[in-house]
Amino acid sequence: MKAIIIAAGLGTRIPQITKKKPKCLIRINNQTLIKRQIDFFRSLNINKIAVVRGFMKNKINYKSITYFNNKNYKKNEQLDSLFCAKKFFNDDIIVCFSDIIYEKKILNKIIKTKKDISIAVDKKWKNRYLKRFDHPFSQADKVISKNGKVLKIGKNIPTCKSNGEFLGIFRFSKVIAPILIKNYMKIKKTYNSKSLQIHDFFNYLVKKKITVYPLYVKGKYMEIDTFNDYQIAKRKFK
Repeated sequence: MKAIIIAAGLGTRIPQITKKKPKCLIRINNQTLIKRQIDFFRSLNINKIAVVRGFMKNKINYKSITYFNNKNYKKNEQLDSLFCAKKFFNDDIIVCFSDIIYEKKILNKIIKTKKDISIAVDKKWKNRYLKRFDHPFSQADKVISKNGKVLKIGKNIPTCKSNGEFLGIFRFSKVIAPILIKNYMKIKKTYNSKSLQIHDFFNYLVKKKITVYPLYVKGKYMEIDTFNDYQIAKRKFK
């Protein structure tokens, strides 16, 4: 198994920290977000790790890591960043966003799943948003699932209809990888891929009758999108 960390974004909502460095280099408990993830992967014997860089790419520089550079990071979004690393898709892959912090047991569970495409989903996500005063429920990537399959992901899903929140961690198999690349090329022809997020791609796959499975996980987790999120994460992960 391999791992990919998407770390190309600008982090514009937390300028207090990200003016001089990428958001993935934010430190919680004296360790950067991205180094924490790299250490988790290596402790689980996942040593083939790639990082997709963009903003201030030269500041993300860890040994024994494969780097892919998103040259158009100012103009595109997560989906194009992920497929900058498509040459890496020759094994089972676990993908993580770089601006998240979580307990290792979340990673453990999704690594063990055998489904072709599984996404980490938190059923109790609302509890985390109670103190996120600048990040309301409406901004969560909510998930609707039925009979063990994802039907839809997105911010426009009513909170009352959601089964959980997509955590920005997912896994796909070596078998499905060529199909994902093929569908990425199709979606680029159909839509403006520069504005597409990962969850938009999952919705596209579902419409094409490609099953995306929710994997419900438990454990401490925090997305760091604003300075308030950063303060919450420091308290949660002392």
